[in-house]
Amino acid sequence: MLDDDPDMCALVVNAATSAGYEAASSTTFEGFAASLTPEPSVVVVDLMMPEVDGIQVLRYLSSQKFQSEIILISGYDKKVLTVAGQLAKALGLHVRASIQKPIGLNSLREILTQRGDPRQQRPTGRAGEGATDEEIRRAITDDQLLVHYQPQYDVKTRKLAGVEALVRWQHPTWGLLPAAAFVQAFEASDLIDELTWIVIKKVLADKRAWGAGSHRIPVSINISARSLRDLSLPEKLLAFITAHGGQPSDFVIEITESGLIRELHTALDILARMRLKNFALSIDDFGTGYAMMQQLQRIPARELKLDMSFVQTMLSDESANIIVRKTLELAHALDMHVVAEGVETPEQLSALERYGCEVAQGYMLGRPVPIEALPKP
Repeated sequence: MLDDDPDMCALVVNAATSAGYEAASSTTFEGFAASLTPEPSVVVVDLMMPEVDGIQVLRYLSSQKFQSEIILISGYDKKVLTVAGQLAKALGLHVRASIQKPIGLNSLREILTQRGDPRQQRPTGRAGEGATDEEIRRAITDDQLLVHYQPQYDVKTRKLAGVEALVRWQHPTWGLLPAAAFVQAFEASDLIDELTWIVIKKVLADKRAWGAGSHRIPVSINISARSLRDLSLPEKLLAFITAHGGQPSDFVIEITESGLIRELHTALDILARMRLKNFALSIDDFGTGYAMMQQLQRIPARELKLDMSFVQTMLSDESANIIVRKTLELAHALDMHVVAEGVETPEQLSALERYGCEVAQGYMLGRPVPIEALPKP
């Protein structure tokens, strides 16, 4: 715990001790930094301090490649606390909670007991990011790549509305890796298109094995921004899918809005022709890019995916709540439907239903699983 107020330090240490932690505190940055070895399970940082403020502490923790979870506290206004949390995540830090002072002992104890040691849940290091070209090619030739599926449910009926295909790498040394751990390596090796074809081929095979009603359930797949440089992509996609027994209506093509900025004219050309070939388009991670309103006007998409950062904070952060509600209103006015990502609690799902959101996905509704573990369509 780092706070210049000894009484606050004592409160946090008391709550942590009663939650089963061994706890220590410091009222100075020097003392705090000296206590970070070995790495603790949770660090609590006050943003308002006279010499080294909490933002500087966050930058220090990032520079040290800090992997433990962080709880931010502040007596300042809630907006600053929210921005500090966003900055921490941008710096690669893991924020468990952001709390405004005054803090109650019971509520703090509840936050501290929400989950166990994060080091038991999250691998240390960045396995997969440093994969060599040889390892990547072996992943392809040895069939180490596989697809898991995260279900998407109709918010009102709770019926299965779609699934998102998420590529995984069953690495012989590192184990099962998520896409975020290795996609950049595939892009750097100019094998990202090969990865796309592998995913599509596996999705079509899985749909055939899934059940008779699988044709009614669209599968969302992510297309790398690098692929949007190839003007022949719509024709290649259509030819590949039909050659493997599929059709455009089997898929929803997800495009991240930030990825469109780099090759805008080429990307818009490609996306328009995808729609002409009856591919459904979705704007992924909406709200995290740079030109949101322009993208809504330019991209011929019928689906918008609301980023989890807004969904997971909308009940505690009024600005996030407003963004969720107004995004839904705007999407509906543009004849688009909305998929909310990252739903983790019944309260979030109920709020989305009240706001008129059509589809939701998240760990509460279902984690990514192999095709045989999905509910039958």
